[in-house]
Amino acid sequence: MTDMHPIEAKLIEVVKSGRDWRLEDLGGISKLAPAARSLGSTPMMPELLQPLILGWSNATAADRDAHKRALHDLLEVATTDFVLLEAVDILEHHRPLPDDGDECCFMLFLAKAANRDHSHSGLSRGAALDGAFRWAGENRRWQLRLLDLFLGLVPGDDPEFLRRAAKIAGVAFSHWRDKELVGVLRKLAQLEAVRPEAAFELGMAALAEAMDRADSNTAAPAFREARDWFGESEEVSEHRPEASLYFDGLDLLLSFQNGGASASLGAASARVQQHAFELHAWSGGSGPPWLGARQTEAACWSALASAVAGLAGRLDEPSWWEPAAVIEEGLLSVYSAGRSILRRDQYGGIEAMVRPRIRASVASQAGQAHQVRMWLQQNAAHEWAAEARDLSAQIDAFIEQSGSPKNPPEASSEGTSLVAIIERSNIPEDHRSVLFSVVSNAMSLQLANLTGAEVDVIERCCKEARGHPDYSANANGARLFDTVLLWLVRFIFNRLELTKGDDPTGAYLFERDDGPLPHEDELQKDFFRWVATNAAGSDLEATNIASGRADIRLNSGPERLVVEVKREESDCSFDALSTSYAAQTTDYQNVSIRLGVLLVLDLATPNREGTPHLTSLFEMRHIRRMGETQSRLILIVKVPGRRRRPSDLTKLARATR
Repeated sequence: MTDMHPIEAKLIEVVKSGRDWRLEDLGGISKLAPAARSLGSTPMMPELLQPLILGWSNATAADRDAHKRALHDLLEVATTDFVLLEAVDILEHHRPLPDDGDECCFMLFLAKAANRDHSHSGLSRGAALDGAFRWAGENRRWQLRLLDLFLGLVPGDDPEFLRRAAKIAGVAFSHWRDKELVGVLRKLAQLEAVRPEAAFELGMAALAEAMDRADSNTAAPAFREARDWFGESEEVSEHRPEASLYFDGLDLLLSFQNGGASASLGAASARVQQHAFELHAWSGGSGPPWLGARQTEAACWSALASAVAGLAGRLDEPSWWEPAAVIEEGLLSVYSAGRSILRRDQYGGIEAMVRPRIRASVASQAGQAHQVRMWLQQNAAHEWAAEARDLSAQIDAFIEQSGSPKNPPEASSEGTSLVAIIERSNIPEDHRSVLFSVVSNAMSLQLANLTGAEVDVIERCCKEARGHPDYSANANGARLFDTVLLWLVRFIFNRLELTKGDDPTGAYLFERDDGPLPHEDELQKDFFRWVATNAAGSDLEATNIASGRADIRLNSGPERLVVEVKREESDCSFDALSTSYAAQTTDYQNVSIRLGVLLVLDLATPNREGTPHLTSLFEMRHIRRMGETQSRLILIVKVPGRRRRPSDLTKLARATR
């Protein structure tokens, strides 16, 4: 006790007494401020913080600077990990701090986290980083300072600190979505000592991205990437129930999407529940507040796995004994899983993964489809009524387009049969049989000549469009979209196959060694000729050819669909095209169907490795505008430009070699 500071000795006595106390019991701020640097390195330092903050809030103007200086000195000299952890908890509880106390705390925490001079251990620096992250939560300026620290991490730093940094960087990405943080995690994942933590956080980052995707074609690869990172984390760690939970949970989700059997899904769900139990026992609810959200999220994924596996078994039944319970607690809950189970505020990747199988399965079982319709009639005001109406509409659309598997093909409805279309036309009755034969042969030839790649693109895009009411509930909208989609696919197929010798009008698609790059009006004219020929007699026009904007408009009844034509010379990724041109493309959807097409001449890079595959040139994008509950839907199509002849590719490769 001889080396103990008198204020520390007095502090121990006051704390042991168990009574409420104030700084005045230690002599007041005038005694504490000069001694703060001596007290900051002691284990009792956190006990001073609450009375210091309370006294600061009520202090006179003359004493406020002394309180701030005391806080600064107490924190600046603190180096012990558990002292810093407790200090962060206490100070966060009293935020916002008086004057600019929060700025003082953040800067001190940031400096300690960046300190590599061995005066701070990896654990104490991790505790300081925890504090800096908590303070930066809603302050973009502080977030950028912290991001700079993450970007400056070096492989040779203390492994304990790097593990903590990987965890916090991963959580930061889930909140801030700074892409640079993913790069930081990938760099940390190369370090053996940090790989388990970094791989897990890369899985969480990929999962966050997947959850925001609007269609299964983009969501599924992101979910698979997340699953693989969780599997990597699980493989390189001794015991990580959280990684195992997400790995098996995502494996279950992907299996459900791919039509996995209910028995295998049930086994996967049982594994997820076991991991959830282990995680709860392992964590014990400990850790910083921002980890509490992670634990809640893991529990939600456990519930999702159970619900999806349970619904899979129900979908195998021809009908349900208690349909209301199945529909409300199983079917619609999973159909809207992002909001109902995972507590998100919008639909996204989860719905894109589970809804197609639900729609197809219910549509194939007449008993289930009937029970969904009856439930909707009796529960029009239910909280899931809107989702039930969407499901019912999608079931009807599925049946209309593909027919029930239990019915023969010739039992298709009058509204969709070729005979019915001809019967409703103005063609004289004695000519109709001949016309039916001619059109049938032409359509048969057209279908027989479609490649698997073309069918894949059409099916993928239509599958996404069916989820939009302006397609599923609007016959004119569906007719316009289907027409443009079919002839776009055929157009791209044709233009990928042609040579300049076969069709000189396609010369604009090839590399010009000594001439300017083509304008978008060349693509606009080319596609207009193509559609005008194949959709003869339709209400079709090209607009604004000479004004710097090129687009094509098709009409069906009162509805219209616009094909916006652009060229791109710098970045022709789908993300970049959506960012640059989606606003203009969707602005043509203000008074008609919210469906449109963006057709882009890709001049961004010379095709030195050959022309891209047809299936990589089409993508559907949902665009949500502020204040609108229904998204707008655009089909983005890229037409490769600056192409080279196959023989030129060989010459180029030899020259490069």
